[in-house]
Amino acid sequence: MQGNAKQHVDQSMSTVKNAVSTLQQALGSAEKQENKSKIQSAIDSLNSACQQLSSYQD
Repeated sequence: MQGNAKQHVDQSMSTVKNAVSTLQQALGSAEKQENKSKIQSAIDSLNSACQQLSSYQD
């Protein structure tokens, strides 16, 4: 059962990394500074979540 949780965590991290990559593309094409700030904030939050999950151990 614990191994299964680790698999879910790993899968979630992969999904988050893909989301960060996509948001970085959006950041590059955003025109308004307000929107760039919102996107950057989301990127920072997702990176923080990934950092916390990277220390997950069964």
